[in-house]
Amino acid sequence: MTATTSPRPVRDGQWLLTFYCTSGIAETLQAVTIMWASYHLTHDAAVTGAMGAAAYLPGVVLGMIVRKRVDSGNAARRLSVTNWVLLAGSSLLALVWAAEAPTGIAVGAFAVVQCSLSFIKTMNKAHAGRFIRQRFTGQNAVRLRQRSTSLAQVGGVAGGGAASLLLGIGAVGWCFATAALLYLVGLWAVRCATATPADPAERAAGAGAGNAPAEESTGRAGTPARKEPEHHSPTPPRVLRLILVYSVPSSGALPFISTAAVPLAQAVAPGSGDFYALLSAAGMLGGFLAGMALSSGRLSSDGVLRAALLIGAALATGIAVVRWQAGVVLLFGVISAVLTTHVMVMQVLTNQAPAEDQVGRFTVVRNAVAGSAKGGAALLAGWFVDAFGLGTAWLVLAAVLAVSGLSWWSVGRNTQMEELVGGH
Repeated sequence: MTATTSPRPVRDGQWLLTFYCTSGIAETLQAVTIMWASYHLTHDAAVTGAMGAAAYLPGVVLGMIVRKRVDSGNAARRLSVTNWVLLAGSSLLALVWAAEAPTGIAVGAFAVVQCSLSFIKTMNKAHAGRFIRQRFTGQNAVRLRQRSTSLAQVGGVAGGGAASLLLGIGAVGWCFATAALLYLVGLWAVRCATATPADPAERAAGAGAGNAPAEESTGRAGTPARKEPEHHSPTPPRVLRLILVYSVPSSGALPFISTAAVPLAQAVAPGSGDFYALLSAAGMLGGFLAGMALSSGRLSSDGVLRAALLIGAALATGIAVVRWQAGVVLLFGVISAVLTTHVMVMQVLTNQAPAEDQVGRFTVVRNAVAGSAKGGAALLAGWFVDAFGLGTAWLVLAAVLAVSGLSWWSVGRNTQMEELVGGH
């Protein structure tokens, strides 16, 4: 059976992409709504930052506790179970808002759901990564991983747009209810994608939605490259450490700008939930376009690692001083695109660099590092805005990105890493 005639891998890949897209819509719709509603109820950027941190830090702690057991068990079954919790969280928020609960209870519900979902999202990434490596060939798994990330960004654009419409008419409860419905659709897609066990012959035949012969596949980190050998030498530990270290700046920067976007929207368009949702949609659209450029080969992984953080620093500096609405939206979309390309390269490396029986564990460790950066950045963003002002917060981000980008040229670049990302 060839890659072009194997029906089940194609079907499994399509269902998996459906899951990523619908989950991307639901996650963004819910996240935008929580951030906007928490600021709307409290008018406190520190509370908004805490909501952002709650979406990451509990998952870091719990993920590290269970990391040694992540590579055991049935990845497909566990992926299905974790998505039931996503559905339950959105349903709870819809009920709390419909009941017109007091501010303290509503904010507490936001925090509880954010904390629980932080762990579930960590497990989802680990189980989905294991499932992709087990069900698809290594080269085609790269393409499926990239396309799934791009479709998650597409879902994010749709989720941001839906939030803009619903928040514009004050329909916060409908935001949560819609997210719950979308998580239900995503759960169904997961069940369809994982309904049948992998067959070794079919696994070798081809890759889900990519459906590309092995000799035409992309390299291990997403750049056009030579055919990957069936058994490659183990990735040096130093390279794995570099993946962890350089996951910090871009992973932390994205929640930083998401948190700072709330007071930014208030400064540029006071009292407008529409403008905040527009910023979020612009960010997701930028991320989608970046993902498409990377997966299509228009951007190289090596080029992204060399330039993305430095470009992000320049864009953050622009946002610190610009208050023209169209200019802010444009800068926010572009910085989101640039940072997303860096995150995507790190995600692909996380899935493809370690040995197959270590994918889940390394994914959890990398998510713990990235999650700590995300949670800390969200807290710092709120604190910097409250303590030093909005412009200073963006300038601090610019400085961190600039230092990280410059350090790559002296620390991150080495022969093994450049071979891994197709730099040679």
